Amino acid sequence: MPRSRALRTGVPMALVLALLVVLVAATVARPGLSAGLQATATPAATAAPATEPGTAFITVNPAAGFPLDPFLLSLQGGGSVEASTLSEGCTGYIPANPTVTVDYKGKADLLRAFFFSDGDPVLVVQTPDGSYLCNDDTSPLVLDPTVGISKPVQGRYNVWVGSAVKTDLVPGFLVFTARADLDAARLALGSLVKRPPAPTFLPTNPRLANAAERIEEAKAAVKSAEALKAGGKPVTKDFTASGELPAMEMQTGDMLCGGLVSVKPDYAFDWSGDAKALNVLVEANADTTLLVRTPDGRFLCADDADSSNLNPLLAIAKPVAGRYLVWVGRVDPGKPVTGKLTLTEAAGVRPKALKKQ
Repeated sequence: MPRSRALRTGVPMALVLALLVVLVAATVARPGLSAGLQATATPAATAAPATEPGTAFITVNPAAGFPLDPFLLSLQGGGSVEASTLSEGCTGYIPANPTVTVDYKGKADLLRAFFFSDGDPVLVVQTPDGSYLCNDDTSPLVLDPTVGISKPVQGRYNVWVGSAVKTDLVPGFLVFTARADLDAARLALGSLVKRPPAPTFLPTNPRLANAAERIEEAKAAVKSAEALKAGGKPVTKDFTASGELPAMEMQTGDMLCGGLVSVKPDYAFDWSGDAKALNVLVEANADTTLLVRTPDGRFLCADDADSSNLNPLLAIAKPVAGRYLVWVGRVDPGKPVTGKLTLTEAAGVRPKALKKQ
């Protein structure tokens, strides 16, 4: 679709252009001779160095199969140097150094370079013999430039991507191709990669699906929950841990807890009021783990209170109102574990020490 020649004014172009190489695979075409290319050629007064500081360097080799045709480079065009300083036939403004230096190898009927953008860029290409090829617009309807070379010789080509206006910065893709059917007017980026976009949300894996079902079973198994209010007395409950389900099979979040639990919680309570922290601790006759599901669906877990105490301690900072589900897991599947579960707001509380056997 034709674009307007209305130009947007930007900040002056830096001398060194940022270059991000984007490689796009496409089917190789073996074109014939090309005609009617929008470019002019004039001899160079003085040949520019093959490379300059800050110049990107690439190799294009049709003889090696040129599988990445078109070959795309993501960059920003523009500059403050008049392109006519390189050749009287060139227009617009370019950077002081070449944007890209191409090492061209092999043989092909055609090498075409063009810039694909939504601005008004210009293109200057210096061939190995020192001549300059320049272009402003591919056609009256397409403001992107195209430069084509029939039977290109091997060697180094310097490429400047500039802009029609001195203060313009033009982001886009510098494209190299050996295809006669492709130029700035006919490139369709969406046609180059056929892979459909990945879904935003990946399918839920079986473990998460099963865990969600078990949580629903766990909530249904709670016939009544004890009402606990901030500022109340500590609560202690006896328990027997004899579960066989790995605690991680109950969880739907990122944190994975250890131990073996039953689907039915060992304790459930409805919390209300404001507290700095609610401490949940276990004092048992063998190694245990502690798993708590908060009202917002998060899982908290604890194993050992410290390196010398196998009894777990879990501190819930600023507990929110709602229902909490608590499981005590056993570590040894060979025997059940008995003990006491305690909930308290007391600061600095610690479970009785259970040392490693």
